[in-house]
Amino acid sequence: MAEVAVGVILNGVTGRMGTNQHLVRSILAIREQGGVSTNDGDRIMPEPVLVGRNPDKLKHLSAAHNVSKWTTNLDEALADGHNQVYFDALATNLRVPNTLKAIEAGKAVYCEKPTAANTADALKLARSAIDAGVPNGVVQDKLFLPGLLKLRYLIDTGFFGRIVAVRGEFGYWVFDGKDQPAQRPSWNYKKSESGGIVLDMFAHWRYVIDNLFGSIKRLSCIAATHLPERVDEEGEVYDADADDAAYAAFELENGIICNFNSSWCVRVRRDDLLTVQVDGTRGSAVAGLREVRGAGRLFHAQAGLEPGHCAADRLLRHLGVDAEQQSL
Repeated sequence: MAEVAVGVILNGVTGRMGTNQHLVRSILAIREQGGVSTNDGDRIMPEPVLVGRNPDKLKHLSAAHNVSKWTTNLDEALADGHNQVYFDALATNLRVPNTLKAIEAGKAVYCEKPTAANTADALKLARSAIDAGVPNGVVQDKLFLPGLLKLRYLIDTGFFGRIVAVRGEFGYWVFDGKDQPAQRPSWNYKKSESGGIVLDMFAHWRYVIDNLFGSIKRLSCIAATHLPERVDEEGEVYDADADDAAYAAFELENGIICNFNSSWCVRVRRDDLLTVQVDGTRGSAVAGLREVRGAGRLFHAQAGLEPGHCAADRLLRHLGVDAEQQSL
């Protein structure tokens, strides 16, 4: 059995999601568990390469997590043949050009969602990866939440009978920054920087609905900006012109009706970040993801692997498959 080291470029890793979910809870967690086993008995060991624009933040992050490699030069990281995987956690409006660079360099690519701010750019990115023959994937971590895995089991074993309706409620209060600091970066609330809850969260709801309940036939959505004024990281008041709440109804090809409400300015549920209720002709069930604060971070109250860890593990395993299977 051999250990195979694979350099993984993490671009945008100094951001909240890049650091917490993708570096700490995914790549570093996989390293701590001894890497990822392959079918032939080898183990793939990911070696993170931190990439970003701010050298001070990168240096601090590197020291805090004992990661030796970091750089502000993406081209330099892409030119290194040891680095086989490119992961992108940048703001959505920066994702396409940087990921295209990685595809042109022959790297396997894995992106945060959404892959682009519009359909044309998303298709361009997907087609470029397919034409180049590189392994590629997009974050679909919600499918690995323990609650949704349990719903999948109930669906597969016929618990619901014929499913007729699904209701999803997602949300938590994100402070406007006036009385206490906001928990999310200011770009999330600016249209010019690809902010907005529809662009951010509806990519999740799309693959959850597609994979658990059925293909979407049509939808109706009302997006709203309930808090049009917020305070940024420098303490300056700015116009928050991107949507911070959205209310959508989906009709599926199989006749199921789904309703998903999402908000960053009201708490839709008192204790849960996400609840999904499924109603069928033989039964109903609710799955939830509860927020529990402790030791300075968020934990999943339900037992199971971190969703991001599962997705990263899957991509690393995927590097060993045949060329015909190189699209996640």
